[in-house]
Amino acid sequence: MPTNVDVLLCGAWDEGPGYPRTRSLRQGLAAFGACVRDCRAAGLGRGKQRLLRAPWRWPGHWLAQRRQREELLAGLATAIDERRPDVIVVPYPGHAVVRAIRRATDVPIVLDLFLSAYDTVVEDRAWVRPGSLGALWLQHLDAAACRAADLVLLDTPENAAYVQDLTGVAAERFAWLPVHDPDAPAQPLRVRAPHGGTIELLFFGTGVPLHGLATLIAAVAHVPAVRLTLVGGRAGDRAMAQARLGDRLRLEPPFVARDRLGALLAECHLVAGVFGASGKTQRVVPFKVVHALASGRPVVTADSPAVARWLEGSGAVFPVAANDVGALVAALRKLAASPELVAAATTRARSAYERHFGTARQVERWRELLSRLVGEPLSGVA
Repeated sequence: MPTNVDVLLCGAWDEGPGYPRTRSLRQGLAAFGACVRDCRAAGLGRGKQRLLRAPWRWPGHWLAQRRQREELLAGLATAIDERRPDVIVVPYPGHAVVRAIRRATDVPIVLDLFLSAYDTVVEDRAWVRPGSLGALWLQHLDAAACRAADLVLLDTPENAAYVQDLTGVAAERFAWLPVHDPDAPAQPLRVRAPHGGTIELLFFGTGVPLHGLATLIAAVAHVPAVRLTLVGGRAGDRAMAQARLGDRLRLEPPFVARDRLGALLAECHLVAGVFGASGKTQRVVPFKVVHALASGRPVVTADSPAVARWLEGSGAVFPVAANDVGALVAALRKLAASPELVAAATTRARSAYERHFGTARQVERWRELLSRLVGEPLSGVA
């Protein structure tokens, strides 16, 4: 039975703070025992958001990226000549390059679609109207990318089913690989007891519609025993938090370094997940939820099929109805009045992470996925 597989990561992904997905892929593959190599062109970074807001720029951008794709394919040819990989993994965002990679090689391709372009731009962010030319083009982009791969990965079974329905690509082409924290501390962070009966609640994130930050701020305003630390959020949400919460708000910068976020996690008792009204809320387990659990912190977040699938009964998550200020107020009041509930959830948070999102779980999933692609069982080293 083979114990090693050669994997080439090929694409134009982003690196650095705020982009954990590809590092998660690499970490899981390495822990499995795969030999992992890179063939990478530079990603767009946060410029993706500006581009996606401006559909009139998409055709020009597509043409401008032609040279980058040519350079990437030249690097791919060199990498294959040096040693033919067993599998090519195209990390997110791979929509724009996976078809070119498909045309260049017959090596099995795994596309980590991770996020549907249509879902992000049309349904979640509402930057483009449904039925518009831009929306149709994004749906085509998703479908064409999925057809080019032998296997398409999403983060949850719910997301995989959504993209399959959106694109019409055969269901057997899709699979899931959970979100994972490549920077998870070796041990859960120590926790401080509530001071003066106050629950320290931490929110971190960009404040996209999925997060439902306005719902969170409105709820905290009604629960005097909760103090909110806010990292990120949009300018309007940050101003709303200052106006409504006063001295019960600790306003951090829009983005903090990883070590600072770790310090804030160590100081909090509870992490705020997502509360938005979009369909995406029902299909994902956000990175912020997984990151909190990895650090040993329980989470209050929207109840959804995706969260329930892995975390229902874990004792580490307090689910509430999505986009419902009243439900969140009731949950926060209960937790503030019963800190022992938060303490009990804290003891269970890290085990919930390890069971469903940790490195061992990544190894297990990669073993299943790669065995499926190469057509024989793989044992790995874990």
